[in-house]
Amino acid sequence: MKTVLVVDDDPSIRLLLRDELSDLGLNVMTAVDGEEALISFEENNIDLIVLDLSMPKLEGDKVLEVIAKKSEIPVIIYSANIDNYKGIENIHKNSYLIEKTANLSNLINVINSIIND
Repeated sequence: MKTVLVVDDDPSIRLLLRDELSDLGLNVMTAVDGEEALISFEENNIDLIVLDLSMPKLEGDKVLEVIAKKSEIPVIIYSANIDNYKGIENIHKNSYLIEKTANLSNLINVINSIIND
C-alpha cells in the first residue's frame, strides 16, 4: 500500500484529503506544518507528499527545499497562493503544481497518475 503525506495547516483540508485518499486505497498520514512534515518524511516510508505552501513554523517552500536535497519523492504543491511562489516547481525536479480549489478532481487525477506509474 502506498503512503501519502498530506501537509496543510487547515484541519478541514487535512480531513477531506485524508478521507478522499483513503477511499483510493492509500495509507494517509497528515502533518499540520512544515516542521511536522519533515519529521514524518524522515521517520516514515512516504511515497508521495501533498504540500501546502502557506503554513506556520516552516513554509512549504522551505520544506520542498529540504526534501529536494534528500529525495526524488514526488511532491504535489497544493496551494491557493500559487502566484506568490513563482518558479517553486523548479526547486524539486519531481514536483507538480496544482492550485487548491473546491474541486478535487485535478488533484486526484495527478495523485492517481503518480501512484499508478
